[in-house]
Amino acid sequence: MKRLGKSLSVILAVLILAFSVVSVFGVSYYVGDNKNTAIKGFGDIDWGIDVSGGTSITLKAATADEADADINDAAQVIEDRAVSYGLTDYELYVNEESNTLTFVVPESVDSDYSAEELASFLTSYGELTLRPGSAYEDMVVDSSNSAAFVTPTSDTAKSVIMDGSHVTDATWFEYSEEGETYYYVNLTFDDEAAETLSALTNADTGAYYNQIISVWLDDRMLSSPTVSEPLDAGALSFSGEMYTEDKANLYSAIISTGTLPMELSVASVDTVDSTVGNNASDIIFIAGIVALIAIALVMILKYRLIGVVSVFAMLLQFGAVLAVVTGFCFGDGTFTLTIPGAAAMALSVMLSVLGCVIFGEKTKAELREGTVLGTAISTAIESGRKAVFDINFILAIIALVGMFLFGNWNLTFAIFGGASASGVYNFCFVLFFGAVFNFITGYFLPQLMIRSLQSFNAFNKPSMFGGAK
Repeated sequence: MKRLGKSLSVILAVLILAFSVVSVFGVSYYVGDNKNTAIKGFGDIDWGIDVSGGTSITLKAATADEADADINDAAQVIEDRAVSYGLTDYELYVNEESNTLTFVVPESVDSDYSAEELASFLTSYGELTLRPGSAYEDMVVDSSNSAAFVTPTSDTAKSVIMDGSHVTDATWFEYSEEGETYYYVNLTFDDEAAETLSALTNADTGAYYNQIISVWLDDRMLSSPTVSEPLDAGALSFSGEMYTEDKANLYSAIISTGTLPMELSVASVDTVDSTVGNNASDIIFIAGIVALIAIALVMILKYRLIGVVSVFAMLLQFGAVLAVVTGFCFGDGTFTLTIPGAAAMALSVMLSVLGCVIFGEKTKAELREGTVLGTAISTAIESGRKAVFDINFILAIIALVGMFLFGNWNLTFAIFGGASASGVYNFCFVLFFGAVFNFITGYFLPQLMIRSLQSFNAFNKPSMFGGAK
């Protein structure tokens, strides 16, 4: 068997330990009283309703004329908005007897807005309008600590240039200039509206060229850009001073899915308790640490050096899956983790242990038959490769199928309900990345470290790899 340099195992061990510590505890610093997170850790996980609880908002038809309308149609639009926004855990119930719907958002949702205000946004009527000027009647400070201009003045309210029925698509994008990043919402209009906007903003004859056209979502002004160029491409992009990726994503998700088939009014807002008790996230963390220590001790006692290697495999696997869930340092939104997702994370860590168990058992079997150490390790590595690859490949395919079936909950909502569909998707999402990472932590990493450790004279003995002393 070809041995690798002694330093390789040391370098890998140091890098894995450093990565694991950073992925678990994160990196943050303070500027005054404001905490800035450079790298997210376990404490930055956004837990689902079953762990953190949530905010429940119950809605009914706003007027008696709409009381007989099918509330399921409104629920479908709200569901589409949640999926488009990327909300990976929510609950949506329809009570057909009272013709009401209840929408539940996790309390620790990864949003600039509070759970209650986010729920209000996603269940709003969602009417988009373009209006001349930017006159408003009131200003409030929303839950994101930003000023929100609400309720157009009577003159502005009467003058609608365009409404959202002409919007064919709404997306968001980011633009960087001189080190600053700006977030925009882009509206694409149909041919009729595109022709109208082009005429209204024509540089020579347009009534709104070099004028302010404000963008409203229901009674909330999203932006008030000055039209400095003709809108002759059938599109309008807008932003605001306090726009973030989350806000641009939320606004585009609501606009792209259109208005509700009826206006809804809030009947009640309630708090939903965690289904697994208080401090569940702390309990999960402590239980995970205890389990890792227990498994590490058993593996070391039974397989000696291969058991030590399994410890680093577990640390790397846990750190890598955790980095995907938190978004680590990539600026992506944190995945909302539920109990099924936490179970999938534990399962993915056990997969890395399984690879080391396969190597350890095969090595011990070869040593018992009198095979020399180098040949025994080579045989174990070669025979274990197919088993590890087959297991991970099958699990990755199963997880992908699960995400496909339950990712768009329209297909399974009626059968399983929102909470169950969310749990299955959560489990499959985490399991998929666990299976992918396990190709490295369950095979390549153990192989490299075992071959490197054998280069040490003190370790080049059968007894150090589970053989007889």
